Amino acid sequence: MNETLYSRRSNLVIGFHGCDQSVVDKVVAGEDALLASTNDYDWLGNGIYFWENNEARALQWAEELAKRKSSSVKTPAVIGAIIDLGYCLDLTDSLCLEELKKGYETLVAMCKETGMSMPQNTNMGNSTDLLLRKLDCAVIETMHKTTN
Repeated sequence: MNETLYSRRSNLVIGFHGCDQSVVDKVVAGEDALLASTNDYDWLGNGIYFWENNEARALQWAEELAKRKSSSVKTPAVIGAIIDLGYCLDLTDSLCLEELKKGYETLVAMCKETGMSMPQNTNMGNSTDLLLRKLDCAVIETMHKTTN
């Protein structure tokens, strides 16, 4: 059997998600679930983001979010999870990087065919980092939609 992008991986990891304390309270009480982000600028595509084995970094992320005017994070907090990676896009794996390249090439072809411009990664505000990752997100989402 050939290994594919979605070959099952038997790895359990501890993940931490930075959010507001009210979200932690509702999820732990079973009253709500974490919601997947679907912004077109999310670096790694649609989903729920966790920091692997790094509770401090998840809290730092929530604290950074709380500083934004429009943020729903008022009281920064962290929720932990045991995550079975299962079918995982491992960006340290050469096979997965090849699939990522194919996703980029497919996106380029789709944009040319439809006359749409390629998404771009851009900065936000005074930051010099490319925080709005529209190209990265589009590549990941294209790859997920076109990979068998």
